[in-house]
Amino acid sequence: MTNDGTKSGITSPVQFYIAMGLLAAAGGVLATPLTAGPAVLLALIATFMLPIKGRRTLHQFGQSTLQARNVLLIAFGGWFFAELLSTAINNRLWTNLDYPFRFLLGIGVFWIIRYAAVRRTEFFFYGIAASALAAAVAGFYQYFMQDMGRALGWMNHPIYFGNLSVLLCVYAVTTLSTLRAELTARMRWLLAISIPLLMFAAFLSVSRSSWLGLTGLLVLIDWHRVNRTRLIGIGLAIATALILILVFVPELSSSLRITEAIQDARKLLDGDYRSSIGDRLQMWKAALLMFLSSPLVGVGSGIFQVEAAKLAASGAVDIVLVDGTTIFNQAHSEIMDILATKGLVGLLAYVILLALPFRILHPLAATENARSRAFALMGQATCIAFLMFGLTLATFKVQIYCAVFPVMIAMFTAMALNLADDGRTGEHAHGR
Repeated sequence: MTNDGTKSGITSPVQFYIAMGLLAAAGGVLATPLTAGPAVLLALIATFMLPIKGRRTLHQFGQSTLQARNVLLIAFGGWFFAELLSTAINNRLWTNLDYPFRFLLGIGVFWIIRYAAVRRTEFFFYGIAASALAAAVAGFYQYFMQDMGRALGWMNHPIYFGNLSVLLCVYAVTTLSTLRAELTARMRWLLAISIPLLMFAAFLSVSRSSWLGLTGLLVLIDWHRVNRTRLIGIGLAIATALILILVFVPELSSSLRITEAIQDARKLLDGDYRSSIGDRLQMWKAALLMFLSSPLVGVGSGIFQVEAAKLAASGAVDIVLVDGTTIFNQAHSEIMDILATKGLVGLLAYVILLALPFRILHPLAATENARSRAFALMGQATCIAFLMFGLTLATFKVQIYCAVFPVMIAMFTAMALNLADDGRTGEHAHGR
């Protein structure tokens, strides 16, 4: 129970261990040959949620997290040596070891964030602003100076760069809208400038799916208090303005690949599936056929490509073939890919992965403590954004997403709980 009477999402050790167990079970189901299971990492990092709740001094923080840290590092060490052994035995590329190192980096960042959050929270907002500038500069250089066509920042694919830029934009909007009255004028300006910079970076990625993540902002809407008529009016006005801009600025339509989407749709009407959208539709059809062949547990991890090639060879689907196998190793949709490879059991695990953290954060998103509410809302927005990203990409088969999601969820939950239990919010926020 927090000081303002709001129950936190985890109210007892029993509930905490039940939640952690559910996440660990979900991770075991969702694990693939290339990942340790996103929810397993989430469950382990989530051990920070309860022990650090209310800890405000460095000594208390160190004592309360010692056991959780040991569990986390032992789990990481076991996975790292398993990857090392697998790489040596199977003669895989040694660059595959960057997978566990990405998680190690994420854990380190999480630790720094938690240590800093003991004293103040502004560091995170400055981090958003710095990231926005870096993303915009990198995107501009790659798109205009290197003429890459699609900026990818420091990622290995433009979609990842666009998605994570949009996610940071969601954080900036959440912070500005929730904490505007508490922020300094300099911070308000930094966040206000960050929003268009991050949208610019996402635009330069030329990734259409990235913009789906902006629907994560829907968690900010208090439907009990909002003027719905006004909200709908504003939404229609914005939509109309965007449509007019796209109509009268053809270069923008081309950059957003809207023109390409229209051309793909015309091809589909003629029965031609050899296009970006057509490939996805055929992959989803292949995934559906796999699911129907084994609805409970799916066809298994790591063989989507092989099974899709068989379906293509039989004429059941029309997918471009390269050397006898499909060029796609996942269904380009989290839900369709999970249904194909993990079945209904996997779908349940995926729902737990996203819904459980959202539920834990829900009471904190309604607390009167503005800073606690802001971080809880950012956590909920992360869950929704990943759900939307997953509509056109199997995100949890990509290492960067497996690293980002658990670290951010655990961090936001820990900070929201810590701030909600802090009776000296103003004093805590300013580091006194």
